[in-house]
Amino acid sequence: MLKKLKFSARSLTKTCCRALKTVCEKLCKMLGKFKRSAHNLTDVRGLVLTAMLLALHAVLGGLKIPVFSPDNRITLTFAASAAAGIILGPFSAAFVGGAGDVLGYLINPGGGAYFPGFTVSAMLGGFIYGLFLYGIKLGGDKRKDALKALILIMAASAVITFFINIVLNTYWLSVMYGKAYTVFSAARIIKNLVVYPLHIIIIFAVFMLAERTGVRKKYL
Repeated sequence: MLKKLKFSARSLTKTCCRALKTVCEKLCKMLGKFKRSAHNLTDVRGLVLTAMLLALHAVLGGLKIPVFSPDNRITLTFAASAAAGIILGPFSAAFVGGAGDVLGYLINPGGGAYFPGFTVSAMLGGFIYGLFLYGIKLGGDKRKDALKALILIMAASAVITFFINIVLNTYWLSVMYGKAYTVFSAARIIKNLVVYPLHIIIIFAVFMLAERTGVRKKYL
């Protein structure tokens, strides 16, 4: 009985040590990702690409398709934020998302009233794209690599679609217009579920383009 208890204690200790080691490795990888992304915001080459993607974000912000109501619109700004996340990492992508939202409003003020909450959402969206999609290690098998990238893109898009586009942005609209949350929620849920596959297709195309041209590897 005592031997069994000792064996169980040893097994539990080994399992805990393995789990702790895995967590530490993940944290180190994440910190390394943050460090490289921060470097891209200070490096001249990274700043140039960030500025280009920022300009693209601002231009795409002017292309808005109303769905159900003028305040419920489809835009392609996510493509610029996702590209920044894929190539430059979470910090650059957050900057592109936030600054692009403000710049887009200054360029096209007739597109709707400015609300800082949406700038926060744009920054969070870019950060999430970078967190999921920056520094993905590919093994060389085209099918497996494409599937891995696709799964991560689906995961990032799902988090952004639910927590930011549906939950947070709907809350911003309710605050902005002083109306109940439920007034906007139904239409926004339908719109975001419809555009979710479109987001995945476009972001996957951006990822594969960055990978095949070698741009993604230059900023790792």
